[in-house]
Amino acid sequence: MGLKEKIARYHLYNEERIAKSVLLNPHKSNIIFAAVPYLLHVNHPDLPGYLNEPAAPCGICNYNPATAFSFELFHRFFPGQSVPRGEEKMLPGNLCAIRSLMTIGSVGTIAQSEKSDCDYWVSVHRSQLGARGMELLAEKCAAIAAWTAKKGVETHFFLMDIEQTRENSFESAAMEESAGTSLKILLKDELFRTHVLVAGKPLLWWFLPPGLEEKHYHGLVKRLVREHKINPDDYVDLGCVATIPREEIFGACLWQMNKALDSPFKSVIKFAYLELLLQDQQSSPALFSDKIKRLVTYPEKLPDQMEMLDPGEIDPYLLLAREIIAFYQQANNRPIRQWADLIRECLFLKTLEMVESQKHAKMGQKSHHKAIMEQMEDWDILPANRQHFLNFRYWQYRDLLAFGSRVHGYLAETYKRLRRVFKEIDPEVGLTISERDIATLGRKLFTFYEKKPNKIDYIRSVSRYHMTMEDITIHITKYQERFFYYAFQGNLDHNTIREQVGAAIRRDDHLVRLVTWLMVNGMLARHTKLHLTKNFLPIDLADIQILAEKMLDTFPMVDFSKIPPQHLVEQENILRALVVVNFFKEPVKGNKTLASTIISENSYGEYFLHDYNTLAQLKNALLTLLTRHYVSRWNNNLIVFIPNQDEISAIKNLLEKG
Repeated sequence: MGLKEKIARYHLYNEERIAKSVLLNPHKSNIIFAAVPYLLHVNHPDLPGYLNEPAAPCGICNYNPATAFSFELFHRFFPGQSVPRGEEKMLPGNLCAIRSLMTIGSVGTIAQSEKSDCDYWVSVHRSQLGARGMELLAEKCAAIAAWTAKKGVETHFFLMDIEQTRENSFESAAMEESAGTSLKILLKDELFRTHVLVAGKPLLWWFLPPGLEEKHYHGLVKRLVREHKINPDDYVDLGCVATIPREEIFGACLWQMNKALDSPFKSVIKFAYLELLLQDQQSSPALFSDKIKRLVTYPEKLPDQMEMLDPGEIDPYLLLAREIIAFYQQANNRPIRQWADLIRECLFLKTLEMVESQKHAKMGQKSHHKAIMEQMEDWDILPANRQHFLNFRYWQYRDLLAFGSRVHGYLAETYKRLRRVFKEIDPEVGLTISERDIATLGRKLFTFYEKKPNKIDYIRSVSRYHMTMEDITIHITKYQERFFYYAFQGNLDHNTIREQVGAAIRRDDHLVRLVTWLMVNGMLARHTKLHLTKNFLPIDLADIQILAEKMLDTFPMVDFSKIPPQHLVEQENILRALVVVNFFKEPVKGNKTLASTIISENSYGEYFLHDYNTLAQLKNALLTLLTRHYVSRWNNNLIVFIPNQDEISAIKNLLEKG
């Protein structure tokens, strides 16, 4: 297969990936593949991303806005605006700020869902733009991201210097968490095997033989250019990424474990990929991007020609999952073989997200989903109990918790196995992850799993975003003069609750702590409807509903992957707090006690709950929050909630005095 055929096959593969994305969500795809590149190319005062600068960086190489962004689409996204005809033209390469614009990640694969965001890898020459140009281009990207957010599409732009990327020395917001060189190599590997070319020049990597070591790759590029067999101006050369040293993978394991805290089942396949790499006995195992290249542009290099696929059948996510399942199935160790089923289940759930996003799919979309299922069945990567997983969105809490425990169990067991592998690495070789990185990432793991006095524990769930309940019923009982508070899944009453023992979520002897736990673990969200069975306490459903609203107003859901690393190597600091005063409406006048509770969130992503019995104790605690942590109503990070009661004015006066 000659170069022309390889280029044609690559572009067909790229078009098929875009077509899959369009099938899933036409509106989102029009923003990702049409509106965004257009806005990056032009610089017009009436359009998002405009920079009022004489030398504003804009323009994408080889991009023709007149044909890439139709008149109809322009007026759909910018009604009432006139097409800026003067800027509707291709620009000379030396005037373009962007050499290549690519998505990285799930776009155009079975892993894409309605909730998927879009990460753009923006390849630029830092030396051409200069520091000021990079700042301006970042501003332009931020403005475009704000516009896409208003349109319901979350986008992120990573400005990447071509020379630095080629040498694996790049840095960007994507590299906020360092894990040695390994993270850079794995991020580059993910780019190479998952990207879709949105606009600009394709990667030269696609058209050079697979399996090349770095020095051989660069040598071949120089020779081909010297012999005029390729024109370097036709491509973006980001180098190659064929292998990763085994000793560098430990940092990536820690990093992926940290990412798994927010959405474990999505991270299972990535974590399994690291184990797959480590079990390769070579000192530098080959990365999966090399396999994708063989399938797309070098099918003649496949070791088994039976593996050859049409470009439309090549799904990087699906293929990697197949490889991982095969690895676990063939393992000599029976405990390791058991995880093949879990990989199948996690993959199926990702596929279900895509199908759920298209409940009202058209015929072409339904055919696409059917074809994916048939392919998964042919490859033996569907779970045996698929009917159970088809009803995932209707699972009871206990089912969700049991599956989440399996996922966390897999992550913990795999982490232990990988640690044993790393202990065998020659000490003279050493690990490339720094002590600071280990401390930072280890701190996140402790935050999630470590138990502490007064801490609200995280459960080992599939994902806190998947735990959200439509309805939660609070049921109150009294036993031996103590009140107990139950949370049940669903809308139940005093009679039906006895028949729904399996719907019980949690029991606590502290109602505010129970509601806090529900909020922290994602079960209680904005749209959750709360219900209360008959009880003889002075509180009513409205009190619990307002308490829940105040909690959700005070505490955004913690995203562990976005906690700044520097916070985790410093002393923890309280970020925000909610004060609940006299929730059970006890008499205040003439009473020496005033019951209150402070719920706080710290810089490690931990939540704590402390109770106070007197006004003096509460005021001392509030003073500590103010003087040590700068948490107060004046700083807009403290909310005080007093349920509606007869003595509410008296309580407010007590709090405001002295």
